Amino acid sequence: MARTVKENETRKRIIEAARKLFSEKGFEGVSMEDIAQASGVRKSLIYYYFPSKEVLFEEIWIQIIDELENELFAESESDGNITRMIKRIIRKYIDFVMNKEELSKLIARERLNVMESKSQLERAKIKYSGFLKRLEALFERGREANVLNDIEPSTATELVTTVSAVHRKGILRNIEEFLLKVLLKERPEH
Repeated sequence: MARTVKENETRKRIIEAARKLFSEKGFEGVSMEDIAQASGVRKSLIYYYFPSKEVLFEEIWIQIIDELENELFAESESDGNITRMIKRIIRKYIDFVMNKEELSKLIARERLNVMESKSQLERAKIKYSGFLKRLEALFERGREANVLNDIEPSTATELVTTVSAVHRKGILRNIEEFLLKVLLKERPEH
């Protein structure tokens, strides 16, 4: 059955309020009552759309990772030059962190919780693992093409994704240059 416009708007209000709260307080620090107050939607109606806080969080997490993947990989994978691809991915990741601070804060705050959860956030864990594997595969290609410094692709992935914990724009651009120097054999062009 198709959702009505009003149902879609209500669902969107719930998601927007929950995104903001989760990024500020973390998953454990937010209750469904908090989300109800912030969204202006009755708690019982939130449960109609999302049977639990975990289901709501997973929905948001999957949307964020989809958005991140779309921004990072949209044009990059069609480029045959692996060095250029790695530079573009790093720059786009930094841009994502700078321009979508609320989302990157949520990733920084909750990525370990998602990866360490036993079963309650399984869909979120699978989604984030897929993103990490995709990024790691890019760095593996860089290593095979001999453009990556002597660093494991998994370590390169961890270095890049840890950037989401930094939210000062001036520092982020310095981190971008640092990452390019550490990861790539050639000096980054400006």
